[in-house]
Amino acid sequence: MPRLSAPPVVKSLKEALNYLRGATTMEWAIVLACWFSLTLISLIISTGIAIDHARSRFTDDGNRLRHNIEQRLKTAELVMLGLGDIASESSLRPDIRLTRYASEAAKRYDFVYTMGLQPLVRSEERARFEQMEAQRYPGFIIKDYQHANEHNWKSRLQWMRAPERSLYLPWVTAEPSLPASANHVRGLDLLADDVVGPTLQRAIASAETELTPSFSLSDGASAFAYTRAVYPTQPPPDSPLLRREEAKGMLVLVVRTAALLDTGATPDDYELKLERADGAARHLDLILARHEPRQKASTLEHLLLPRLTSSQSISTPFFPYQLKLAHQVGFSILHAPTMVLCFLLSALPALMVLMMLGMRREARRSHDDVSESLHRERENAMVTLQAISDAVITFDIRRIVQYLNPTAARLMSIRIEEARERPLQELFHLRYEFSKQAMADPFMECLQRRCVVELAENSYLIRPSGDKLLIEGTISPLFDRSGSLQGAVLTFRDTAPVRRRMLEALEASEDRLREHEKELARVARINSMGEMTSGIAHEINQPLSAIMSYCQASLSLLEDDEPDLEMIHQAMHSAVSQAERAGKIVLRLRDFVSKRNQDCAPVDVNHAVLNALTLTEHEVLDSEVHLEYRPAANLPLAYADTIHLEQVVLNLIRNAIDAMQSVRPWGRLIIETSYFAERIRISVSDNGPGIPQETLERVFEPFFSTKQKGMGLGLTICQTIIESIGGQLSARNKTGGGAEFIVELPPLDARTFAQQAGVEPS
Repeated sequence: MPRLSAPPVVKSLKEALNYLRGATTMEWAIVLACWFSLTLISLIISTGIAIDHARSRFTDDGNRLRHNIEQRLKTAELVMLGLGDIASESSLRPDIRLTRYASEAAKRYDFVYTMGLQPLVRSEERARFEQMEAQRYPGFIIKDYQHANEHNWKSRLQWMRAPERSLYLPWVTAEPSLPASANHVRGLDLLADDVVGPTLQRAIASAETELTPSFSLSDGASAFAYTRAVYPTQPPPDSPLLRREEAKGMLVLVVRTAALLDTGATPDDYELKLERADGAARHLDLILARHEPRQKASTLEHLLLPRLTSSQSISTPFFPYQLKLAHQVGFSILHAPTMVLCFLLSALPALMVLMMLGMRREARRSHDDVSESLHRERENAMVTLQAISDAVITFDIRRIVQYLNPTAARLMSIRIEEARERPLQELFHLRYEFSKQAMADPFMECLQRRCVVELAENSYLIRPSGDKLLIEGTISPLFDRSGSLQGAVLTFRDTAPVRRRMLEALEASEDRLREHEKELARVARINSMGEMTSGIAHEINQPLSAIMSYCQASLSLLEDDEPDLEMIHQAMHSAVSQAERAGKIVLRLRDFVSKRNQDCAPVDVNHAVLNALTLTEHEVLDSEVHLEYRPAANLPLAYADTIHLEQVVLNLIRNAIDAMQSVRPWGRLIIETSYFAERIRISVSDNGPGIPQETLERVFEPFFSTKQKGMGLGLTICQTIIESIGGQLSARNKTGGGAEFIVELPPLDARTFAQQAGVEPS
């Protein structure tokens, strides 16, 4: 029965749970900090939106309040005009019409307190006027009020009989009638009053409607009055002096100031006041009326939330005040559902951050495992190369020695340090014994034909001491992942002991034969030698053929999308078994290309880059790529392995050439060295299609490759090499197109040398 696989959603949930279980304390701290920050940001944004709504509502409320005040003031002006019409008519008794008019106005408009036509009394008319009014209001006299800091209208100490004046304006008429508690105000000389007197004087002189300052009523409420002089003729005289002489009375309309502000639509948390528009009190109060908020804002609201203010001009004649509003925004603008929504929405990105941290942790763990495996394989290969009895020498296409193992150094009687970076022909003096004709150079033949070349059977090596060393071996070409020739590897062994014994036996036999027999013996010896060499080659050819078959099968399996690792392991194990018979030369050479111990020394980075460019010169020309090399002057030395550094640059150059195969008409390869931020930098960039964004972060992962036949180990090994000497290898896409790989190395100083050499700095 087939096994059912879990749906992708279930797998994703399981992976998420695994990431959550494996999260460290630091990761949880980062997630909680992210959650808190996102919640705070969302709350700030929500609060800002709520404040904008509150500001818009505040503006609308201010416009509405201003409009209501303007409507009431216009209504008050209309009431004042109607009162003036009643006073100007003589056909009916003004007091009867005034009573009816005032009663109707007070019922309809709550801001109307009282109104009346107050007579102007000359000094010669005062006695008769007081006697006449005393008949209606016993004890009536024209009197003055001494204003104190606090108005106390009922205090007799503040009332006194008015002194002799040329003109009086006593308060007589009040419709609707004043309450009994305000009867003592009757007879007050308004014209001489400190509060309203200047306004009445100005109204007589201007013949216009004037507005008095605010004053207190008997119940303590604030009020102001519209005033206008009444003349017997219309229009009134032009001269202010004539107006004063001819004026017969004063129309007075008392308005409650609180009623102007308390329109029934005033929010409880608003502070309102009617303030002098020009900011100067002069004859009027600076503040006409005030409305305090019923709800007090907390100190925290004052600190965290804005205070909204607005000034509204009252577009009404005779009213020199403006409406000022203030409102402290409170926490009530924040709704609980909004806060909960911000809290929940902020949790989703925080969980995504936790998932990303978990994935990064798993990727780092996998990378460490792969790096450890590569390190073990590299160490195994190096140990094998150091331990085998065959001599191994590698060289590049210029035949410059890159590596030799201890056996090769011993057979050639030279030190390893002296042999590296030297031409092979200076170290390896190959000659041929009993040679009858010129022999082709096997090293050049291998590089030109790109195939394995065996040394001739009569080959021997001349050591620095002049001794001859009979050898046998092969020269095998070395290729990179793209198939480009990098150099070759020479493997050989000492055959002198075997040949020496054979030669001694032949020489003893030749002594007993004639000259003809000596010639026959020589021919026989040559034939014997050929047979022996043929036998040895036949014995070696079988395991070598088996090794090649196993390696080719393994390479084919590795190119599969999902390689069979078990089968690859069996094939490689079989190859190792076969190599135990004939030596592990070819297999170990393959491992040697990418895995060997570093021999760090002071390195001129520009020289190493130039060596790499020399090796790839023909590839650049064949690929029709335009090369720009920009070396920086006076670069400090780096402490690194020159061969490894050149291998890294070679790999980056060849990757760039491969990336520009589709670029037409020509590719552009830029190699630049520089010194920036105390780091030596090598930049290799191209104008190819660049690295896809989704794979940019994975280019250094082991076994990940964008090439069809790539193994995915080149950049991984390059990164390992650079990081092992304290450097860094990074990749990015250029803005104008193409990719750029940057190698950063620490400059050589005492600390760098001590760290790389593994000693304590002095």
